[in-house]
Amino acid sequence: MEKINNVAVLIDAENVPSSSAKQIFDEASNYGNIVVKRIFADWSKAAVKGWKEEVNRFSMTAEQQFEVQPRKNTIDIALIIQALVILFEKDIDVFIIAAGDSDYTRLVRELRERDKTVIGLGGRNVNQSFVNAFNEFIYLDANAEVKPAKVKGRKEKSQPAEKAPPAPAQEEMLDNKRKSDLHNIIDRMIDNSGKAYYSQISSEMKQKYSDFVPKNFGCNSFKKLMEKLTPYLKKYSIGTDAAGTTMYLYRRERK
Repeated sequence: MEKINNVAVLIDAENVPSSSAKQIFDEASNYGNIVVKRIFADWSKAAVKGWKEEVNRFSMTAEQQFEVQPRKNTIDIALIIQALVILFEKDIDVFIIAAGDSDYTRLVRELRERDKTVIGLGGRNVNQSFVNAFNEFIYLDANAEVKPAKVKGRKEKSQPAEKAPPAPAQEEMLDNKRKSDLHNIIDRMIDNSGKAYYSQISSEMKQKYSDFVPKNFGCNSFKKLMEKLTPYLKKYSIGTDAAGTTMYLYRRERK
């Protein structure tokens, strides 16, 4: 019987919107059985008020950390300490870290060095070196609503919900570096065996770019992602194995 992974979810509530709670736990459930749910903040701040309802809804343990001095990384330190306690005291296979702060980069590296799978979730404005520290990095829904905190006694005006930056348009899906790396990977595989299998392309691209994940491009499978990348792959043709299930690329014959 295949082992079901134990998953720990750690959320920095001060740089992840409460409107992303459902997506965070939907994604986390894809990796196994969620046994740890911790969320960190200075809960006296109005900015995290929206998370309080989500804490109860998703049965999280809320960790309080007062800010001793402004602009000090007290929340980051609290999350890092708890992550290490969990690492050594609990049987966890997968760590999900929802944050947009590159201060967690060293933590991610330490967890991976101890053979843990580490998945990141955050906005599209996060530092690329932070993104690439993870096994996978999934961008939080660009259309998630950010609801303003209600102030007691103040009549609220009807305002459109704020939205995170939109996902890249199709023509901007790959920058020149990624486009070049994708072609180099495909060409090398074809040179070696005549075929570049989708599964191998996915694996090697994800080793270079942790956010090269179908859902980050609005796709529910790597097959759909490759279809979306067709404008960049004009010198290749698509093939399938005899069973019609395994897909690969090969070079088009020059006429």
